[in-house]
Amino acid sequence: MGNNNEAEHDNPLNDELQQRKLLERRLVLKYDLLLLPFLSFMYLFSSLDRSTLGNAVLDNFEEDVGITPDQFNTCITIFYAGFLLFQVPSNILLKRFTARRWLPLLMMFWGLIACLHATVHGYTHLMILRFLLGVFESGFFPGVIFFLTLFYKKDEMATRIALFWGSSVIAHSFAGVLAYAILRLRGAHGMTGWQWLFIVEGVPTVVVAIIAWFYLPASPETWSRLSPEEQILAVERLEDRKQHATLGDLDASNRNQAFKAFTDWKVWMWMVMFFSGSVANTSISNFLPLIIKGLGYEDKLSANLMSAPPYLSAVVVMVGTAHSSDRFQERTFHAIAGASICIVGYALQLILTDKKSLYASVFIAVTGIFVINPIVNAWLTSNIAPEMKRSVAAAMAVSANNSAGLLGANIYRRSDAPRYIRGHSISLGFLCVFIIMALIQRTLLLRENCIREKICKEMQEEEGGFNEPEDEETQQESLTRRTRIGDEALDFRYRL
Repeated sequence: MGNNNEAEHDNPLNDELQQRKLLERRLVLKYDLLLLPFLSFMYLFSSLDRSTLGNAVLDNFEEDVGITPDQFNTCITIFYAGFLLFQVPSNILLKRFTARRWLPLLMMFWGLIACLHATVHGYTHLMILRFLLGVFESGFFPGVIFFLTLFYKKDEMATRIALFWGSSVIAHSFAGVLAYAILRLRGAHGMTGWQWLFIVEGVPTVVVAIIAWFYLPASPETWSRLSPEEQILAVERLEDRKQHATLGDLDASNRNQAFKAFTDWKVWMWMVMFFSGSVANTSISNFLPLIIKGLGYEDKLSANLMSAPPYLSAVVVMVGTAHSSDRFQERTFHAIAGASICIVGYALQLILTDKKSLYASVFIAVTGIFVINPIVNAWLTSNIAPEMKRSVAAAMAVSANNSAGLLGANIYRRSDAPRYIRGHSISLGFLCVFIIMALIQRTLLLRENCIREKICKEMQEEEGGFNEPEDEETQQESLTRRTRIGDEALDFRYRL
């Protein structure tokens, strides 16, 4: 026994494998320390600039600009319209400009638009700026996800997407604290607090975009921060790196893959899940300060400040759940866990009446909301192939996610203050739909896996035995089965 252990220890191949694993861990750690935090920092400003309007409304924004509460809701809605319309063109331009150039350009433009919000003087002016903000922010998240696939393996993505998404949640928390401080500048240099808010949050966005232009690498093999040995390993560890596709790669050779995404029932199921799971997300992101104000925190500055703690809790829960999902390679019940936490929070909002309990229920709801999207995103992308089909399916899912903003921007009406029962009830209902759809999707995928296992077993038995010659129709069916590609291939197993 001892000799076997010594032989195993002295095996050069085993030593080389262990050394490679060590180098790979160091390489991924370098990505996690030098690349992912910077991209997350960029996305923090995206979420910060997007949510500023929700904080500004507590500083007499509507009165100063001359808009009604309903017009305010419409201005939030128009952001998602711009977001949806420009998403596909942005994916195409991503391929033309490359991610290292397109992402900073988008950030530069939305930062300038954010600054221009300080000059708003009417309803039409605000509508135009919100639409343009949606246009320039639309391509950033899918662009970053594509960019990350150049560096990380597929089974490393869910945790990284959650960490990246966490910056968005942190931004919402930071926005409340920042707004609390900046809105107190009202009157300084003849400007309102909300004008200062847009300027102070917009200018750093432009500065970070300029830094990103010079900092972001084109690819791991050309990144100067990696050693030559690390650059080679970065390419070798991603055997299918060149297969990652964007809509800019769409041509006659892969158009059929794109079409299959539109006709695949699984993609449409995930789209419904994304939509139903994002109604609560998009509404809370825009209206949490107003919701908290309705709980009895009448001081406008305090309402902004009290919106911060729930988001900090949400970051911890989201990242922890995503890490667990990656570790155990399980998606369904992790996503359902997040939705269930939300449901408890919203249900308590409908039942309870005292101020502290209501704030605690808001805390619970926000904590679970941001778990859903990273998990479902990883669930979808790991189950759709080949690459062009996956790219189109992901774009469809993101569109469904952002379409939820069109509804989420309109379920919290000022006429429902202070309890906002209608908004809470709608969010709760869609979360229930999400859980039902997730369970149905899991059941159908499991059933498909069992069917494929059975077919493969039958084919192996046929190949191993002496069967009667097949007729032409049977031969054609057998050939079709063997030539399936991507997630339609018989040896492809859906992850649950």
